[in-house]
Amino acid sequence: MYILNLDTRDKYDNFTEGFYNKNNSYIILSDPKQLNLLKNILEIDEITFNDCLKFDENIKLDLFDNYDFLSINTFEIMNNDIYVEEINIYLSENFVLVVCNEENFIFEFVKNIITNNIKLNNTSNIVILFNINYLILKNIIMHQFEILEKIEDIILKLEDDILENAIDEHVIKINHIRGITRSIVKNTRPLLYIGDRILKENIRYLKYSDIRKQNLENFQSIDFGIEKLYSFSLSTRELADKLLDIYSSQVAEKTNSLITKLTLLTAISSPLTIITGIYGMNFRFMPELDFVYAYPIVITVMIMIVIIGILIFKLKNLL
Repeated sequence: MYILNLDTRDKYDNFTEGFYNKNNSYIILSDPKQLNLLKNILEIDEITFNDCLKFDENIKLDLFDNYDFLSINTFEIMNNDIYVEEINIYLSENFVLVVCNEENFIFEFVKNIITNNIKLNNTSNIVILFNINYLILKNIIMHQFEILEKIEDIILKLEDDILENAIDEHVIKINHIRGITRSIVKNTRPLLYIGDRILKENIRYLKYSDIRKQNLENFQSIDFGIEKLYSFSLSTRELADKLLDIYSSQVAEKTNSLITKLTLLTAISSPLTIITGIYGMNFRFMPELDFVYAYPIVITVMIMIVIIGILIFKLKNLL
């Protein structure tokens, strides 16, 4: 747990009894296991407290008398697989509380803010709290854009591999990457609802007239960023879906190529079939049968037919 008192500039690297004063403002960072230490001090309700303790895929914005509660899912890519994580934010007039696992990128982001003892000149504490909240949301959106770019690179690399040589293993990889993009879209879509609520409802970000304009501009940019993020996630999903079409096209091309080669082989072997058919007939009088060099001559002619056929088709780029 990390705590910064914005009034006294005192920093705490762990929970300390009696640190909280309702007349001061705080930036607090906690993992879910330590949240019980803050539950009574910050008067956290039972519902959101339980939400923080267990992961679920619900993205929500709940408005309470003492604070606003925001729960967002973020995603990470590790070893070409997706991991969805939860970030919970409590925003009050005198504190911002961020609850997430220590492995989450936001944990390190907020930790740096606290340990660097952030200072904003000529700015009230309440503005600092709102700005911190805005920076957290902005960082989440930027991070998700970076993850989508990584996924796009994975898709393009897989596309190049398929175009080079389509194999059965590619089907498994295609279905895997499609599942990842669908999960991302599923976890990004609810952010549109959050963005709309931030702008349309009288939540803490906007209800203070002296800082409303600044917050409105900030969260209009957040709402715009969410829309762009969702559009990017949709285009990434479409890109992943197109891999199946590319794979099918490459397999069909390989099949057509094989059929073409078999057809050419049939065309080359047809004269040979005719020759063997002729000399397989049981006519009594066939002058060539008494000729000493008849057999090697016929074999040579057959070989020449094969060679000439191959050369002709190669010159026509059919082989």
